[in-house]
Amino acid sequence: MPPSAHPALRIATRHDAEALFAGLSGRAVEAVGFAYLGPERRLLGLRHIIGHADSATVPVARIARDAILLSAQAVLIAHNHPDGDPRPSAADLALTRRLAQGLDMLGVRLLDHLIFGGDHVASLRDMGTI
Repeated sequence: MPPSAHPALRIATRHDAEALFAGLSGRAVEAVGFAYLGPERRLLGLRHIIGHADSATVPVARIARDAILLSAQAVLIAHNHPDGDPRPSAADLALTRRLAQGLDMLGVRLLDHLIFGGDHVASLRDMGTI
């Protein structure tokens, strides 16, 4: 199924990104969301992947394919930690680096990876991972 489109929405700030993915917070299972952005950070499409209690498989090739098909200039990733701790795991850090490198080869920028845990949100961009 292709990502859903929302062309009128603009994601200009981290606050906008947090609002876009706020529905991930408080879930009992791990879920991942991707936002594909075009010129002026207009939302071109969204994809969500539902995982398990403590993990979700992220198909990097599918994310890259979506970015190409949508002619995205940038991608945002967000996911939740059902245990309420927003600190990134080693797997979160590895995925972020792998995705950033892969997208960069396509001329697409990974803007941020947000992790929702309880009432807090961690930004891997702010942490210097991206």
